[in-house]
Amino acid sequence: MVFMKSYGTQKTELRIRALILVIALATVFLAFIVGCRSEKPPPSPAAVSLKARIQANLDLFSPELSKNLHKKNHQGVKGGLDRFYTELNGHENGSYFFLALLDSHGVTITSRSKSAVNGVPNYGNYQVVAKVIQKKKVLQSSLYLQGGRQVYIICAPLLNSGITTGVLIIGIDSDYMRQAGISEREFMSQDYNTRDNGIR
Repeated sequence: MVFMKSYGTQKTELRIRALILVIALATVFLAFIVGCRSEKPPPSPAAVSLKARIQANLDLFSPELSKNLHKKNHQGVKGGLDRFYTELNGHENGSYFFLALLDSHGVTITSRSKSAVNGVPNYGNYQVVAKVIQKKKVLQSSLYLQGGRQVYIICAPLLNSGITTGVLIIGIDSDYMRQAGISEREFMSQDYNTRDNGIR
């Protein structure tokens, strides 16, 4: 009788061990599958080039714009924005980039574009602008203007001694994105706060 109980206990223990092993293997397999699925392809050369171009111009012009906004130097702001706009569009056949300058509350102060951008909304109404002001980080989004035209925007906080003096919006025409071969998914996955070519 004791032997039968001992044999039954051993069988139960073996079954439990086998079940634990199966669960462990299934967990490892699922983790591997999920890990493989979440791996995103590296950004294309066009996306890397666009990011480098945007960051180089932000590095060049943001400090000046922020300082002049803080000092309420309207001529300095105007001159800096004009130079930024020219630098962004200077090497292209068409002017695919436009700029909008917002105050620290997200209200549009002024903008630069080749032709009037019809139906430009008050950018302060967009959640992405509120997030940029709150988090003091560069973020991107896409939006549709009146008439259905799609544009992509990169929103960068203008900081002076850690205080947000305004927000700079860099708009990119969807025609440029299409010609460059940069998809919306790829554009949105880039992290403009880092210098590496990784994705979020």
